[in-house]
Amino acid sequence: MKLVKKEYRILEKLPVAYFYYQGKSHTHPVRRIVLLIDSRPGFIRGYELKEGNTRRRFRDAPVKSYTRSKIAKIKDVDLRRSIRRNALNLEDTTLRRKTLLYLIKKGY
Repeated sequence: MKLVKKEYRILEKLPVAYFYYQGKSHTHPVRRIVLLIDSRPGFIRGYELKEGNTRRRFRDAPVKSYTRSKIAKIKDVDLRRSIRRNALNLEDTTLRRKTLLYLIKKGY
């Protein structure tokens, strides 16, 4: 029996999220790229295209949920990262939302 993966509708406005997130299996915040299917005040949910160095094709990407309170602040990220070196306020979140065209041009 073949399992059929459920398909979700991608958000229309700023569907790509770039952020650092510390899950249970990591000792430090890890960069994530997620194609969003749901965005609410307490969490975001979407197809995880990239987790650290692990890249996935869209068809292989799992759907995951992320608690907004666990999305890393800039001060939690390694000092060597440009997001930290160039930051004006270390208390800001690392969450950045972009367009689908940005993802296509920039890649991941």
